[in-house]
Amino acid sequence: MATLASMMILDFGEADIELGRVMAPGDLDGRWAVCHFVGYLFELSDGRRVMLDNGPNRRHIDEPMYEYGDSEFTQYLKPMLRREDDPQNRLAELNLTVDDIDLLVLSHTHFDHAGNTADFAGVDILIHKDAHAWGRERWDAGIPGGIPEFASDGTRLQYQLIDGDYEIAGGLTLLETPGHAPGHMSVLAELPASGAYLLAIDAIYSRFNQERDNYKASLDPALARRSAQRCIQIAAEHDAQIIYGHDPVQWTSLRTAPSRYR
Repeated sequence: MATLASMMILDFGEADIELGRVMAPGDLDGRWAVCHFVGYLFELSDGRRVMLDNGPNRRHIDEPMYEYGDSEFTQYLKPMLRREDDPQNRLAELNLTVDDIDLLVLSHTHFDHAGNTADFAGVDILIHKDAHAWGRERWDAGIPGGIPEFASDGTRLQYQLIDGDYEIAGGLTLLETPGHAPGHMSVLAELPASGAYLLAIDAIYSRFNQERDNYKASLDPALARRSAQRCIQIAAEHDAQIIYGHDPVQWTSLRTAPSRYR
């Protein structure tokens, strides 16, 4: 079996967020911070590349809230995307294109994680069956956070549905962590030199959520708490550093692409 060789953190832009409304109701009410939209690129020992998430739809560059119109949500989250934040441009900075991606993983289907999925024609797309069902339902209903059936070139997207934890390669394991959204997946990445990282994604938004045990900003808060606790436990068992989904303070300590964690 192939093993995990390296990991890069991809910057897909940022948003000014009212932390109480979006991340920690009751604890951070009225506090704002700039938080980043994050993706990852993994390279395996056999040369394959695995991309995790693909950021907000590029239309947000010119139309920051095009998916949300005049909804109440626009009062609490204000995307600020640049041209370079387009995932195709992030890949180009690494001399790569979508054609160089062997597997796309969708952690879940919220707008900031799966907005450019239609780009990935001909690429296998790994997604939890519950996330797929929820994302397709939202797409058909015209609700933000949906995922399309067809790629931008008109071909059918190649979704591969999983249920439960899933080992992609030695040292790269998807962890079932629902609650924030249906079928949400976190990641355990065990690197040969840098050690282990638990990519919580949105199972734990920030260190503050972990410290205050606050997971109220979830579709199912009780289930989200259990999933967060599972992430924390697995991180402890593997001596892994937790990388939170949108932590504005931790972000400043992370190395983004082209820097690699090996």
